[in-house]
Parts: sequence; structure tokens; C-alpha cells
Amino acid sequence: MTRTAVHFGIQTPQEGTTFEALADHWAAADGLGFDSVWLDDHFYSVVRPRSESQMDGWMLLAALARVTRRIRMGLLVSCNSYRNPALVAKMGATVDQISGGRFLHGVGAGWFEAEYRGYGYTFPDVRTRLDQLDEGIRLQKLLWTTDRPSFEGRHYSLEEASAEPRPVQRPHPPILIGGGGEKILLRLVARHAQLWNCPGDREELGRKVDVLRRHCETEGTSFDAIERTWFGNVVIDRDASRARDRLERLARAWKTPPETMARRALAGTPGAIIDQMHALQEIGITGFIGMVGRVEDLRATRLLGEEVLPAFR
Repeated sequence: MTRTAVHFGIQTPQEGTTFEALADHWAAADGLGFDSVWLDDHFYSVVRPRSESQMDGWMLLAALARVTRRIRMGLLVSCNSYRNPALVAKMGATVDQISGGRFLHGVGAGWFEAEYRGYGYTFPDVRTRLDQLDEGIRLQKLLWTTDRPSFEGRHYSLEEASAEPRPVQRPHPPILIGGGGEKILLRLVARHAQLWNCPGDREELGRKVDVLRRHCETEGTSFDAIERTWFGNVVIDRDASRARDRLERLARAWKTPPETMARRALAGTPGAIIDQMHALQEIGITGFIGMVGRVEDLRATRLLGEEVLPAFR
């Protein structure tokens, strides 16, 4: 995967929006020079009222691939438990073909118990979900790199599976693992991933970066080869007071103390956000994937693209 100096992405959750609004936002992000753009993988809205519409992320990826030109795309993150990982390997290869090799395979162990229950999925304990994630990624890499692979695991199996067409990207699409569990999840990042994405403040992420480095040493993999991306809300405005007011409203919406939201978000003027990004770079973060508000509102994405990205390119 070709790396720029700093990886910049945005997430555009599909809660309560339309395909047309998503297509407009993705095309704008593509033209502004962002490296990646992401959907979520939920069956119904998580932040907004559950009554609002929620289109399927995988089907949207295939459609949105045709309205963009160069930007990479994925789900942040696809829940390993919701679909057989062999099927997901087929879906991912298809999106990679449709996009001309721009698919990023974001994947996680799953967390939202109410959604599991609502759709009739068994919700295993966290250790089982992490074991399933490990096994699922191993299986997917086999399908993407091996002729007619067979596999027999505790949770999944293959029997001389046909997997054509292969992804455009070789040996396989870059794998992003999302999450911050220090004992097991970050070990899986060291073992499998080319990107790691995690929310958190500077202190939290600094500790987790050090843990990931140690896991890479144990696994015999390259820490420097893994993109390490911060994830969170971005509140940007040319006027500092307006940015502060919006951050406080966001904290109320998330039912989070304003000081906690401020530590875990990037907020302020473009210059202030550049300074905050530099501080995160100092503890080992190499990229940023931000949630920028309603999909129909392009102001934050444009301001980031026009006044923040150039400072790092």
C-alpha cells in the first residue's frame, strides 16, 4: 500500500441519509485529496434515533466505488460476526475489482450487543469473538492468496474453495483492524493488519502504541509497516468560539462531559487542529480518520481538505 506522509480519512455514517448525499460527499472527498472514506457496519442507527434509515454498508461500497476515482474505501469496521468470513472475502474481492483496487478491509470483533440480539445473532463472550476474528482473517487471507484453499478451524472451515476473481491488490487488500484491547486485539493487529484504527486521547493512545510495538516484536512483524490512525469527531470552524459551542453541543448529544469530548476529539480552528494532530504524531499516530457531522453538510470536509491536509503534504 502506497503511503502518504499522513493518512487522512473521513467516516460518513449512513444513518438517516440518502445514497445521493453519500455520493456527493464521497466525490467531494475524492477531489479534495483525502486518502480514504468509510461507512459503518450497522443494521440500524446507533447514534441517531433507531427509527431513522440505515442502508447496508457493503452494498453501498460497491455503488459508491463507481462515483469515485482514486480514494480508498471501506467499512469502519465490518463486524466479523455478522457474516461468514469466507463470504466477506468474496464480497471484498468484488469491491476491489469494481473499484480498481481501492478497497480497504476494515474489520473488528463486534461489540453492539443490542444489534446482535435484535437480528437474532448469538453474542459470544469477548474472548470467543476475538478468536473468531483471528480465524476469520486467516481464512480470508487464504482465499485471497491461495488456489482452492482448505481450512479447518474451531469456528470456520473451507474445503477446496474456489475464490475467483481474486482482488486486484496483491497479495490482498490492506487489512485495518479497529479497537484498543491491549492483551489480544492489539496482538491481532500486529499479526494481521496493515492499518490500526482506535479512538482515544493522547495519553491512552500513547500507551496503546507502545503495547502494539511490543506485540509486533513478539509476532516478528514490522511496527513501522502498520498505519496507526486516530479515530474520533472533528469539529472545525474558522471561528474558535463557534467551534467551542459546537463541541459542547456534541458532548451533550453523546452524553459526555465536555472536557472528555475535548480530549478525544479534534476541535477548533484549522490551525488549532493542525497543532493537535502534531501532538498525536509525537506519540506515534500516523494518520487520522474523522467523523465530520451530517453527511449532507460538506463544510467540515471542505475546510479540512483545503486548510488542514496541505499542512501535512
